[in-house]
Amino acid sequence: MSDKLSISYHTAKRILLELLENNDFSTDEDIMKILGSVVQKETNDASNDKEKISRIVIDKEGRIFLPEYSSVEVKMPYLPKTVFIFFLIHEEGLEFKSMYNYVQELYEIYQIVALEKNTEAGKIRRSLENLVEPVNNRIYEICSIIRRTLSVVVPASLMEVYCITGKRGEKHRIPVERVFVDVKNEKLREMFVTKNVMK
Repeated sequence: MSDKLSISYHTAKRILLELLENNDFSTDEDIMKILGSVVQKETNDASNDKEKISRIVIDKEGRIFLPEYSSVEVKMPYLPKTVFIFFLIHEEGLEFKSMYNYVQELYEIYQIVALEKNTEAGKIRRSLENLVEPVNNRIYEICSIIRRTLSVVVPASLMEVYCITGKRGEKHRIPVERVFVDVKNEKLREMFVTKNVMK
């Protein structure tokens, strides 16, 4: 229908309210679709308004939580968890190709997060040396695992805040402000303090 009735907004609103108040439109599919889409839009807008940065809590056992999004632990395999914590410690970021300079620090983090498994030291070293080898793509695979794991709890619009981001050949970092990082594990906390990323 191309011809539209020309009435004022207030008149149209009064008519609509009277119709909604005095009639049952629940059987009219067209009207229910329109009302449903309006409600959905309002819900989405409200949800977007409520999206906020969650703290990253690393507890005494080295477990990771984002409590404002979920009470469930963000479980990662030991190597991705090691890399995630390593980049949280290095707020300024660094190039992947320079990670070989930090094998000892990565090893220390790995020992903390994998403490209960008591993994053989030589095996950990080999795994880390493979990770920092500049000619392979292992670090990118690990970053993908971290991203997939975080995507379960982090809102899509905030993923870049929590993930390791950066262009190939340039510095990579986790952008979240370190005021949102709460470390309960003493050894990890010492590493954060040493790097001057926590107050």
